Amino acid sequence: MKKTMFGAIIRMAVVMMSSCVHGGKSETSGKEEAADSIVGDSLLMDYPDHYIEFETLSDKDLWFRVNPSDLKTDLSKRLADAYNASVVQNSIMTDFDMQMRGFDFDEVVEAIKNIDVSVVQDPEVRLKLEAYKKEMLFLLTVNPNDVDQSKHNPWKAKEELYIYLSDKYKIRTFGEIDVEKYWEEYYNCPSVPEWEQLIEKRGEGNMVDELKKRYTKAPDFDARCIYAIELAHAYEADLDSWKYEDGKNPAIPIMETLMREKKYSLYLNELWQKWRVLYQDFKGASKDSEIPNHFYNDYRNLCCCTTLSYIEEHPQDIKAINIFLVLACKENIFREGDYSYGNQNAVEKYYLFPEKYAKYNEETNGTE
Repeated sequence: MKKTMFGAIIRMAVVMMSSCVHGGKSETSGKEEAADSIVGDSLLMDYPDHYIEFETLSDKDLWFRVNPSDLKTDLSKRLADAYNASVVQNSIMTDFDMQMRGFDFDEVVEAIKNIDVSVVQDPEVRLKLEAYKKEMLFLLTVNPNDVDQSKHNPWKAKEELYIYLSDKYKIRTFGEIDVEKYWEEYYNCPSVPEWEQLIEKRGEGNMVDELKKRYTKAPDFDARCIYAIELAHAYEADLDSWKYEDGKNPAIPIMETLMREKKYSLYLNELWQKWRVLYQDFKGASKDSEIPNHFYNDYRNLCCCTTLSYIEEHPQDIKAINIFLVLACKENIFREGDYSYGNQNAVEKYYLFPEKYAKYNEETNGTE
């Protein structure tokens, strides 16, 4: 593995629950033990803050961190396949994306050659992944001007595979989900009856101390996740209270602690996505900033393992299955995309923290 270090430091992003809604019950008793039974505990150490590191993903072990022999049901095996298929799609595209910014060509080619799609058990899905891998390797060897770009371009290849996997693993192939009921349950957490009011206050200052107290007194894990999410918004609205200390939103370590607890929650997906946005904010907004997708995927893997543990005890919980799928299939953060002035984390933040841009949108409405 080659690492490049430098001293010192849109594509329209799918919002948290875009292509399918997700949810689940807020029961957490006994989930720690269930999670420990199948979840690997090999989180990466946080990347040091004093250097930038670039590395390929396709040659890394990012596979779903559950022993295949522990997958006893067809449901679990199918969900593991969905996760690993997404690893192939995401890793190859992320490496291709990095090569477009000038990263070592030979290393990217070698990394993509080494990705082992046989990890995916479904033979039809494996064939699709092999074809995708072959096409991306072909595109790395040709001059774009020498091929018909209406047939051969990386974004087309990625989009076609995405459409196929989205259809193959869409939530309704696992069971029926009541969308209206889902949203009603999602925003009506019994242990945080005031959540709607807290959401309305996003963007206002002087909320941090109050939310820290509520977090400390939270009666259950769902409530702690919600208060951590609201703390993330509160700190973003009160930058002067922390911005010049180390540059990292103080909610980040709180959110990491929650994910490491290996407890299932209806709010794991939102917690992970907002944590990732804030962490990348800290790492940088340019197309050549460090984007530690390997690190983000380690926490994604942990959250999905935790969710699968819950699903194995509650196989009829379609909302939990949906959470797993949304988490598993979320794109990595790319350098190139529809947003031209930096990496694509800017698009993620625009949708996940809209209150930060509300004033600007009001001022420019109808003028641009």
